[in-house]
Amino acid sequence: MEFLHKINASVERDEAAILEAEAHAKTLKPFPVWETKLRRLRCIGWSATDNCSPDGSRIPSLDEPCNKVIPFGASGYCEVQDKDTRERFRVMQRYCSSVRDVGKFRCSEAWDFALFPQKAREAARKAQNRNFKLPNIAPKPSHQQEPRDGIVMVVYPKLLASAYATIRALRELLGCRLPIELWFRPQEMKLFPEAFTQLQEWSSQNNGSITFREIGEPGVVGFATKVFAIYYSFFERLLFLDADNVPVRDPSFLFESPEFKESGAVFWPDFWHPGKTIFNIQPHSLIWELLDLPFISMFEQESGQLLVDRRRHSAPLELVKFYTFHRPNHFDKMKLAHGDKDLFRFAWLKLGASFHMIESPPAVAGKVVNRSFCGMTMVQHDAQGDVLFLHRNSHKLMGTPRRKAVNMKAAAIRRARNKRLRMKMAEADRITRGDTEAELEDTPSPTLEAPEPDGYPDMVIWTHLVSLKNTSRRSDYRIRTYEAFPDFENGQNCYGQRYLNQSIHFVTQEFANLSYAGLETELRRFAQEGARFYEQAGITIR
Repeated sequence: MEFLHKINASVERDEAAILEAEAHAKTLKPFPVWETKLRRLRCIGWSATDNCSPDGSRIPSLDEPCNKVIPFGASGYCEVQDKDTRERFRVMQRYCSSVRDVGKFRCSEAWDFALFPQKAREAARKAQNRNFKLPNIAPKPSHQQEPRDGIVMVVYPKLLASAYATIRALRELLGCRLPIELWFRPQEMKLFPEAFTQLQEWSSQNNGSITFREIGEPGVVGFATKVFAIYYSFFERLLFLDADNVPVRDPSFLFESPEFKESGAVFWPDFWHPGKTIFNIQPHSLIWELLDLPFISMFEQESGQLLVDRRRHSAPLELVKFYTFHRPNHFDKMKLAHGDKDLFRFAWLKLGASFHMIESPPAVAGKVVNRSFCGMTMVQHDAQGDVLFLHRNSHKLMGTPRRKAVNMKAAAIRRARNKRLRMKMAEADRITRGDTEAELEDTPSPTLEAPEPDGYPDMVIWTHLVSLKNTSRRSDYRIRTYEAFPDFENGQNCYGQRYLNQSIHFVTQEFANLSYAGLETELRRFAQEGARFYEQAGITIR
C-alpha cells in the first residue's frame, strides 16, 4: 500500500507540473520580429511538448537547460526573456522534423536566433538606400557605357587542374572570350607556391583577360569564398562557375537572354524539393522561422552556377553576405541549409527581388558498369530546356591517378622488411630511415581506378544522360542517393537510379550520340596538362 501511495503521489505531482506548465505556456508571446529596436534577451530554457508539435501539450519532465543539446525528433520551443521588460517569448519552435539529425540544437543561442530577422532586415535596409553600391561598382556614366560582364571562379589547390581544364574548354573549345576572375586564398596557395605561380604564368602568356584576385580577409573559408568573390567582384554582371563545372557551349548568350534582362538574376534548381529532400527544407523546417518567411514550395537551389546583375541586385547580395558571415551561424550549426547553395534564393525571396529559376530540373550524367548506373554529374539546362552545364559535383577532375588512402610510411616499412627477408638478412627488423625513404619514393599508393584506353588518368564518367521526360510532371521528379559497390568504388556517391529505365518518368540517352560527346575527353586531357603544374613543383595530390 505504501508503494502504491508513492506512485499516486508521483502521478499527482506530474499532473500538477503539467497543469502549471500549460498555464505558463499560455502567458508566452510570439516574438515581435517586426520591431525595429533590438531587445536584450536571455535564455530561460527548453520547453518540451507532445504530439511532435510546438503547440502540443507540455511535457515538463523533458524540459532542458539552455546549454543542453536537444535530441533529434524532439518537439517544443525555447523560452527567452527580455532583460528590461521581463516579458517572455517562445522562439525556435520545433516540430519533430524541424531539424536534421546532424544539427546541433541548443537554446543557449535562442536570443540571437530571435533577433536574426531584425538584424537581416537592417542589413538589407542599408543596401536599399539609393546611394548604396556594392564594392567595385563604378558610378553609372552619363553616356550609358555597356556593363562589364565576366566569369567568376574560386580556386583552391586541389582543383587547380579542374579550373585549368574549364578555362581551356571555355577558350579553345567553346570560343568564349568573356574575361575571367580567379579568386583564391593566399593562405592555401602558400602551400603550393610553385604550382600556383606556374598557373599564373600560363594565364598571362596564353589567355590574357584572366585576373587573379586575393581573398585576404581571415575567416573567409569554404562556401563563404563564393559569396565573397561575388560580392567583391569587379564585374557588374557576372556568371559564377564552380571550378568543377563546365558549359557545353559558350555561355556569353546568357547575359543577353530575355530571362536575365527582365529579372537581373538567373538561378538553377537542385535535385531536391519539399517532396524529396536530403537537406530537410520542407514545411516544418526551422529555417522559415529564422528567415521570417512563410514556407515556399519550390525546388531547392544549386549554386554551381549563378547569373547576377550586381548593380541591380545590391540589396539581396548584401543580405546574402549577412546570412553568410553573421555569427553565430545558425544555418550551419543546426544544418538548416547546406553551405551557400540556398542563401541566394532565400535573400531574393525575402526582399521580393526578381529572379528567374530555370524550369527544367537537373539531369544526371554518369557511367554504367555491369548494368549499374552511377550518376556523378549534375546537368543543368538553359531556359529552353537544352543542356548547358555539366557540374562534376560527385567525382572531381584531378588530372592525376586517384590513389587509395593508405599509410604510406607503414607500407614502406613492410616492403623494406620483406625485401630484407627475401635477401635472408639476419636483422630484418632493423629498418633504417634510408630504407623507408627509398621505398616511399619508389612505390606510389595503389590506384582506385583502372587506367583508360586513351591513357588520361581521370576515369571516364559520362557515358549516359538521364533526364526527366517532357511528358512527366515536375512532381514525378525523384532523385535517389546510393552507392553502387562493387561496380563502383566503395564510398562513391551516386545520384539517380541504380538501374537505367527503373523509373517510367526518366529517359536515358547515350553520351556518344550527343553533340558534346567529345567534351569529356578534352577536359581529361586538359586536366592532365594542368596537373603538370604540381608535377613540375614536385607535389603529389591525392
